[in-house]
Amino acid sequence: LNELKENYSIIGDVRGHGLFLGIELVRDLESLEPADKEASQIVNSMKENGILISRDGPNHNVLKIKPPMVLTRENALFLAETLEKILALGKYRIDK
Repeated sequence: LNELKENYSIIGDVRGHGLFLGIELVRDLESLEPADKEASQIVNSMKENGILISRDGPNHNVLKIKPPMVLTRENALFLAETLEKILALGKYRIDK
């Protein structure tokens, strides 16, 4: 997820430990304006792809990931790959 942060401007922060992770979405990396609508769209797109996550935080702009204990490495890779596919469609990629 931290690799995605380096490549997509909408990701302001990745935090958490173990099986409880949060990805803070922002519209601008300098002002840190919360990307609440974008978070909602991403949650819905992930659901359409078979992955259930939710939004959290006071501004509803944090993607909350709480996978089941039976999460496998393949499941984690599927989540990250699916999220990257959705972010790429949203044109949030940082040009390097």
